[in-house]
Amino acid sequence: MQPNWNILWAKCHCSYKAWQLAKATVEIQKLDLSNKKQEPLMQLFGKEAEFTIHAGKITLKDKLVIAAICYLHEKTTGNSIEVAKVYYGTPDNSEKGQSLVTKIRAKQYTKQAEKLLSETLETINSDTPPAFYRNSHCPECQFWGSCYEKLKERDCISLLGGISEKILKKYHSRGFFSILQLSHTFRPRRRRQRSPQLSGSFLWELKALAIREQKTFVLHPPNIIDSQKAIYIDFEGIPDEGWVYLIGGIIKEEGKPDEVFSYWADDKENEKEIFCKLISLLTKHPDTPIYHYGSYETTALRHVSKKLSSSLKMELNESEKKMVNLLSYLRTHVYPPTYSNGLKEVANFLGFNWKLKEADGKRSILWRKEWELTKDVLLKERLLQYNMDDCFALSIVKEWFYHLAIDTKQEDIQQVSQMKRHSPFKFQNNPEFGEDYKIISRAAYFDYQRSKIYWRNQKGKTPGAVLRIQQKKRHLGRGIVFWKPKKVDEIILIPPLKKCPFCGNKKLYHLGKTSICRQTDIKFTSTGSKQHIVEYRSGSIRCAKCLKKSSYGNIRKLHYGNNLFAWVINLYVNYHISHYLISRIVQEQFGIWMNPMYLIMTKQRWWKNWKPEADYLWQIVRNSPVIHIDETTVKLSKERGYVWVFATPHTVFYHLTLNRETGFLQEWLKDYKGIIITDSFPGYETIPVKRQKCLIHIIRDLNDDLYKNPFDDEYKVMVEAFGKLLRDIIETIDHYGLQEKHLRKHKIMTEQFYKLHIDCIHKSELSVKYSKRLQKHWDELWTFLHQDNVPWNNNNAEAAVKAFALHRRGVNGQVNARGISEYLEMLSIAQTCRYRNISFLDFLRRKVGIWDNIQPSDLPGFLPFTQARLFINKQGFQNKDEWVQWNIEGKKPLFIPSCPDEVYKDKGWIDWNDWLGSSFLPFNKARTYMRKLGLRNRKQYMAWMRNDKCPKFIPSNPEEVYNHMGWNGMEDWLGIKVKQKL
Repeated sequence: MQPNWNILWAKCHCSYKAWQLAKATVEIQKLDLSNKKQEPLMQLFGKEAEFTIHAGKITLKDKLVIAAICYLHEKTTGNSIEVAKVYYGTPDNSEKGQSLVTKIRAKQYTKQAEKLLSETLETINSDTPPAFYRNSHCPECQFWGSCYEKLKERDCISLLGGISEKILKKYHSRGFFSILQLSHTFRPRRRRQRSPQLSGSFLWELKALAIREQKTFVLHPPNIIDSQKAIYIDFEGIPDEGWVYLIGGIIKEEGKPDEVFSYWADDKENEKEIFCKLISLLTKHPDTPIYHYGSYETTALRHVSKKLSSSLKMELNESEKKMVNLLSYLRTHVYPPTYSNGLKEVANFLGFNWKLKEADGKRSILWRKEWELTKDVLLKERLLQYNMDDCFALSIVKEWFYHLAIDTKQEDIQQVSQMKRHSPFKFQNNPEFGEDYKIISRAAYFDYQRSKIYWRNQKGKTPGAVLRIQQKKRHLGRGIVFWKPKKVDEIILIPPLKKCPFCGNKKLYHLGKTSICRQTDIKFTSTGSKQHIVEYRSGSIRCAKCLKKSSYGNIRKLHYGNNLFAWVINLYVNYHISHYLISRIVQEQFGIWMNPMYLIMTKQRWWKNWKPEADYLWQIVRNSPVIHIDETTVKLSKERGYVWVFATPHTVFYHLTLNRETGFLQEWLKDYKGIIITDSFPGYETIPVKRQKCLIHIIRDLNDDLYKNPFDDEYKVMVEAFGKLLRDIIETIDHYGLQEKHLRKHKIMTEQFYKLHIDCIHKSELSVKYSKRLQKHWDELWTFLHQDNVPWNNNNAEAAVKAFALHRRGVNGQVNARGISEYLEMLSIAQTCRYRNISFLDFLRRKVGIWDNIQPSDLPGFLPFTQARLFINKQGFQNKDEWVQWNIEGKKPLFIPSCPDEVYKDKGWIDWNDWLGSSFLPFNKARTYMRKLGLRNRKQYMAWMRNDKCPKFIPSNPEEVYNHMGWNGMEDWLGIKVKQKL
């Protein structure tokens, strides 16, 4: 049996309908509510065919059916049809010679037509009916009555109105086929304290639960405005022709009878007139809310506004602001026990009945078409009555929502927020079992057992087996933000000023007043680390000229030192330990009390010191020939953000945005000449850069779908062939590396795979899906075969995303954009250290630098000042002459400037001693160093100085450098008096 137009068109919507039409007799094949399925008139004129279809518009499915008819004609007769001219429109327009015309190139849909024909033949030639489910075409089908009864017997999930085929397949793959099964999967989630976000996905499980329990479940009470007056409107139109012929409404006001209105348009030319009447009516009620059901009314108003004058358009815009779509509450707030959220089904549930029981949206279109042909007054009255019933039903639904909002404790109403949350890790509270199980459960808890049970065992004679309840120690830092240590391990004296900071006078009087500040830190030694308290002392001076007083220098510092902060930040960033646990660890290991809140508030101040390094990492990434890019979401305290990762084999950089738009990437990568490696996110395609798509994402999706559909043989063949192709390529990479000269041989294999598995006709839905996906990105999948050192996956970025995901678990929804941005700067440094196999703690302690484990050519421009100074300090220059000689010999790398005093003038430059690392030790440390030398007198000291044994950190004139810093003569400097006493 060859399929005809009706069977092919039915196959596009439902396989079961096509099977029934094929098995039914001609008398049973009655026309249904859809006039598009009527057999069209076909005429041939050489290689061109003419079709006449009674439809308001031509859809893609119509084009596929026409292409299938042309393809079938070519197979049976041998004559090909290249162009199909389609005349379409309403029957009355066709008679008047006003049909619309469109041309379809049949060859353009050859593959789809061949697939449609083969599937249709397979369906109609089968003796067993195919599986069927409810879809959007069902209300138009003549078999809907019998199918509906069968679906209700099966309790099929597809009865839930609006459920898509994709969601249906997802539930089927999980083993859920009935509404009863689906209802048992709903679990109430924990509600947040702030206002919930309502723009979530529809909860089909909750809808199924409402049908099972025959209760209305309220997720959030509807926010219906309480007003004494309200307007309810409903439009009737012809969607295929895109115009509205009837506007009806009711104006309800307390204490007054209902005011109804209906505006009728005889033809499309009168549409503007009825909308003008509506706008005039709405402007008379400026503060009255306008209720409607669905988006049809708002869409029609926006469409007709293009035809109105500017003044009417402004009035219409003001009216639109007062419109409330009641259907939206049935998606985000309320779940009634109805299969769908259609107005007729919901209003019937609330007890409202239409006067015309057979009336519905599809039937009203047929009545309108029939009225246009006959001008029957009875048909017009039916349409007016149906429209007015819709408005009254709308008012019933609105009142129901209002009562739900003000009184949520009604019968057959269940608040989701008050539903009991079952947990497998908690003993459930069952009041019907009495208080016995409550007492037993309470006695099993850890704290209860220690405080109520164990102490009774102390009366026994075996004290060794008794757990002694020790008295709780007093908290070291209770009641204060930071602790004040008494013991001091090191004293640092601030050098005195040489001139007045106010007037520049060099004659100064040194006063006896001393300012003191203590900083708690830790000291790293060869055997471990320990607490180390540093006391900073600063004297004061008074100018002999201006008589103003001033201290030697600012000694206000953070209460905790750099080493301690480095150790703490390493725990927080690298190991994701909370502030509270870090405080406990510091107290137990070093005996130092750090208030967790002080750590939260202060760590950002310490992080600011590392911002130049974090910014420089982006310059390194930007200079790389290949950049791996990926993104992930993060829930902020008030909104949602996106964390972007930019990675290379040796550097990582993170960036936060509040949306997923890629406009900033277009600016950042404006002149980038390299290659970016990304996933299939469409936003990357707008960047004018050469791309390599990550094959890991493709493989993961292929594998997941194969696991879910193990019996799809056609798809299985495609996956196996793609796996073999990629395996051969990876074996070459393992043997030779990412070298184009060894990878070029695989280009022929990719072309063969494309011809065999991509550029062909597929029957399986998954095969079609992935053939389109691979075809779309085919060239970008194999960029690495044409370039050197371009990876085929995005693992560098994926690993960096996982590092942030570990932190996200503990802070999701609890931080703002600023906090995440500052954390990402430190995470960029931490991950860069990980990629370069260096210690993040050593980096924070300035033991290693940003130049380590990376080629000098990969470092663009000059290093940040602190990193450049650290690099020069490690060179061991004794003076500026050695620096100059090193520069002249060409040993200086390009990332160090030749004139650092000019380049870093406003970026932290102090002097050449600080730049070269030749600053002198503090007085106490310098004196300790000299005393250990064992010099017995000044003569030996002078000989030691003349033999060039003096290191750069010991001054040759200590009496001048350490004046007013504790200098007490040469004997004290060398420790002669101390040795004599010993």
